[in-house]
Amino acid sequence: MERAWYEGTTEELLRRLATSEQGLTAPEAARRLREQGENILPEAPQESAAAIFLRQFKSPLIYTLFLAAAIIFTLGETADAAIILFVLIFNAVVGAVQEGRAAHTLRALKNFVATNATVVRGERELVIPDREVVTGDIILLTSGDRVPADARLIEANALTTDEAALTGESEPVEKTDAPLPGRPRLPVETENIVFRGTYVLTGVAKALVVATGEQTVIGNISKGIAGVETEVPLRTDIRNLSRLIVTAVGIIGSFIFIAGLIAGKPVREMFTTVISLAVSIIPEGLPIVLTLVLAVGVF
Repeated sequence: MERAWYEGTTEELLRRLATSEQGLTAPEAARRLREQGENILPEAPQESAAAIFLRQFKSPLIYTLFLAAAIIFTLGETADAAIILFVLIFNAVVGAVQEGRAAHTLRALKNFVATNATVVRGERELVIPDREVVTGDIILLTSGDRVPADARLIEANALTTDEAALTGESEPVEKTDAPLPGRPRLPVETENIVFRGTYVLTGVAKALVVATGEQTVIGNISKGIAGVETEVPLRTDIRNLSRLIVTAVGIIGSFIFIAGLIAGKPVREMFTTVISLAVSIIPEGLPIVLTLVLAVGVF
């Protein structure tokens, strides 16, 4: 059974990863990059334009307006039904376009802030994009650096790191290059390993990359939460408000409809009155306003 990365000596770990303190050769690094893939974290699949467009209709207000349009159409008011449908589709198109632009901006921003790593390859120090780091690479770290991958420390001089990205604790963590006793340890207990996404606060170090991408500690966390859908508080509040409005429209409309029938008004006339009331009360532009607010926040 292989020992944990924090247990072995430097020589054992170098042999295990088929590398040396002089670093990987360029051909070997390229081969490992092809086999292992880029050093990136898993991302949620990108939504299609059709999916974004259809999501614009997911609102109790929109459902109510579609129902109103259908009822008006069955009553022969084709023009009124067409106007309601036009407004709904127009809102959806504008909302989808704004969401698409916001998503594009986020992707561009992510590429813009991509960081680099200093590695030793073929006895030379090179600065490469984080995504090109592979297992077996020797990386050099200094204060202010973002750790590009999980790595076992080979040399460390007064090294402290900020592991708030993993633990939520902002206190500096002292690191060592000494092997640790062979017992099961949590990531926060491995003082001789630095983790992807953490930052070097003080000191300098040389480290051996032992995991990249999804295999890192933060990569495993990302995989675990990748399928969890979250909703911003504003969207939740708007959804609750929408349900309240729909409920109020239903109660008021039912009361008016019944009162009209009791007063001897024709059923068709009361249907038209209630539908007109619903359309006038419901803020058709609310969903698109929400989309615009969230999209503008990106810029």
